[in-house]
Amino acid sequence: MESIKFTLEADVDDYVKETLKSLGLKKIEDFNEKSSMSEYLKMALKGSAKTENKTNYGQPDFSIEKYSLPVIIEDKLKNDKHIALSKDVIKMDGKSIRDYAVNGAIYYAQNMIASKKYTEVIAIGISGESKEDINISVYYVFSPSLPPKLMKDYKNLNFLQNKDSFGAFYKDVTISEVEKHKYLVESRERILRQAKTLNKLMDNFNIGVDQRVVYVSGMLLAMQDIKDNSGNIIDYGVTPTELNGIQTDQKRDSIIILNHIKDFLNTKKIEDNKKKIMITSFESAIALDISRDEKIDVDKLIGDKIKEKSSITKQVFTYLYEYVFLSIDLSHGALDIMAEMYSTFLKYALSDGASLGKVLTPPYVTNLMAKLLGINKDSKVMDIATGSAAFLVASMDLMIADANKQLGKNTSVAQEKIDKLKKTQLLGIEIDAKMYTLAASNMILRGDGSTKILKADSFKTPASIFSGFNADRLLLNPPFSATENGLPFFEFGLDNMEKGGLGAVIIMDSAGAGKAKTTAIRILKKHKMLASIKMPSDLFIPNAIVQTSIYIFQAKHPHNFELDKVKFIDFRNDGYKRTKRAIKDIDSPAERYNDLCLIYNLGLTAASNIKFHKELWDLNAVYCEDVISPNGNDWNFEKHFKYNVSVNNSNHIEAESEYVSWKFKEIISKSNIDDTGLAFPKMKEFPVKSLFIMEGATPSYDKGDLTKVTDNNFYDYITRQSTNRGICERTGFIKAKGLHEKGTFSLGLMQMLFFYRENGWYAGQFVKKISMLPKYSELLDDYSGLYIETVLNGLSKKLLSVIVRDVEKEFYGSTISLPVNEHDELDFDYMSNYIKENRAKLFKIISKYIKDEQKKK
Repeated sequence: MESIKFTLEADVDDYVKETLKSLGLKKIEDFNEKSSMSEYLKMALKGSAKTENKTNYGQPDFSIEKYSLPVIIEDKLKNDKHIALSKDVIKMDGKSIRDYAVNGAIYYAQNMIASKKYTEVIAIGISGESKEDINISVYYVFSPSLPPKLMKDYKNLNFLQNKDSFGAFYKDVTISEVEKHKYLVESRERILRQAKTLNKLMDNFNIGVDQRVVYVSGMLLAMQDIKDNSGNIIDYGVTPTELNGIQTDQKRDSIIILNHIKDFLNTKKIEDNKKKIMITSFESAIALDISRDEKIDVDKLIGDKIKEKSSITKQVFTYLYEYVFLSIDLSHGALDIMAEMYSTFLKYALSDGASLGKVLTPPYVTNLMAKLLGINKDSKVMDIATGSAAFLVASMDLMIADANKQLGKNTSVAQEKIDKLKKTQLLGIEIDAKMYTLAASNMILRGDGSTKILKADSFKTPASIFSGFNADRLLLNPPFSATENGLPFFEFGLDNMEKGGLGAVIIMDSAGAGKAKTTAIRILKKHKMLASIKMPSDLFIPNAIVQTSIYIFQAKHPHNFELDKVKFIDFRNDGYKRTKRAIKDIDSPAERYNDLCLIYNLGLTAASNIKFHKELWDLNAVYCEDVISPNGNDWNFEKHFKYNVSVNNSNHIEAESEYVSWKFKEIISKSNIDDTGLAFPKMKEFPVKSLFIMEGATPSYDKGDLTKVTDNNFYDYITRQSTNRGICERTGFIKAKGLHEKGTFSLGLMQMLFFYRENGWYAGQFVKKISMLPKYSELLDDYSGLYIETVLNGLSKKLLSVIVRDVEKEFYGSTISLPVNEHDELDFDYMSNYIKENRAKLFKIISKYIKDEQKKK
């Protein structure tokens, strides 16, 4: 029987209703259509209407609010309206949001998270042409800006049947540690870009560098809703529309912001002395300069959001509101926004962070250190040089995740535990008033872990504070400019921990190589060294280039120098390349950070763990265990690793191969082979976009995905490496989709080198595929392909100057010069013959060299 075709979108609506009802869900009681949703959900969707009128609230076709997180559904008639993509990225322009099911559903979900009323949403896009021809895509949306996660194994709505089925589905939603790392770094890069522009905006308004980060933290607090003890909103956060440039004492823009901050802090029941410190800092940064509240022309950096003359206060506030508050989820996650803002402002100030001794730790490192110490829901974590509270932010993230995992997400018992750990299990001490304000603000923005953030001198803090807290975990990045590189901070922290507690410090290598010998010797008499992890020297760029290590100790167990072996790990290759402009992913950093925890816990046996990426490591070259001396000067990796200086036959063959290769290059460089005998061709400039198509070489594979060759067929496995023409493996092939045809070009996004591919190939991560347009690819052979490869590599330096996401734009915006025939058409014959002639001459030179060598025998 032929299925009945849908003719209206209402037919798809009816199908969804029938399906939900067949699962036992009742309309209104269990699911809603359009506007018949809760007032809370309407508030979360306010401003997300798919029209120019942003005063309305968005209305998904269906919504479900009965489970632990909301579900919203958008449907469309016809499967060609299911999803709109651009280079595998879900498009979020107005037309795509209006016309496509998935795009619309995700748009609503991201707006719900941006409203701060939800932290995660399930978005479902449904399209169809009949009951038998239905397309369903389910996405887990966890950020207002990061890409959502496709739940590819869910192709129907059965998981919505009841709480048990939804709970089983939710377990599959979990984001892996590798994914979390990637999202964290991506979020950080987004914040750094916004911070750079914000810094420029503040420059234009002559806002003092010393005021900027307090300015930012205060405004972000002013955007928070004020809630009563039951969690009910009693006053909404300030929005840009409330700042009108009125010049009376209580209506000035900055006073509106400051008054909301005061009201907000009052509800937090912060101690009066702490509150006074914070309000004084905010008042001096935000509200003292009356001229900033006068209306002026709008700066071009915020001109797309404000159309009329506005105060400096409003313009900065609007930038923060639109590009940070609505785009970055501050309620959870290890991203330390205050530290990133602070570091950026220091970077562009006359004085850098290194000169102040305030070198703030990147969030993926604070997260790593917290994981190394095994922090969980019951940990009591201390940082006695708190700075912006980066370590406490990372710790709280792990503690909350563990509470949800062990006690059940969104259960009352889990929420009670989370509220308790925020208030009682995180201790931070900071002496600088400005940094204290940042730390307290930072923890408040995450649901208020500010209770035990103290403004004090750690060394003068009453002992009762420490004995009453009973820390079992210590995380620390002491000021590098302090005495003995700050190692006395670590000693003091270990001395004030529970016996058996674990402490980790990231500090300059010199502290463990003799510069802090006096303190190091004292530490070893009281506490046991467990591990030393050598970190990359560019870790703190742009603020400093320093050699650092992470030292891990067990408190109040004296080190036994004969029996206690220390784990030494070389993590200088963490997969990143850092420059003043950006951090570049060059060698699977997310996987490496995840693997480091396994190496720390399992040593050389980490290679047998299913989660370990063994293709990335030579464990014998980065890990060893050894005893240390009582002298406190041999805490670093290089003091203990036994470098192999013995050689075998393969070493000699490799060395000889390199010599012969060098010798050939030397001979060729001295030979005159420029004259091929071919007439010099006519050259013509071509826009790259008129010749080539660049696309992601997807899907990408890890080396472990290779299947070993069982017959004479093989394909090249291409990675972003610059050696061996990008070929990582030629001993296996992948029996799956994604085989790229020969006669194309690969581009590795590391050195930005192009290679012509004369075999079929599979791609690793961060590789682009470049194809000539069909009318040209038919004329291309292996010789002309090599000619064009050389020309394309003339673009390498240009592509290296931009961040990875802009490579395609830069590539298409370039021109190259190639030979043409008398008809001004690409002369593939000339290019092919040119390479053939050159190759023949090279072979002649090499043959002569070989014959001469043979005569010497």
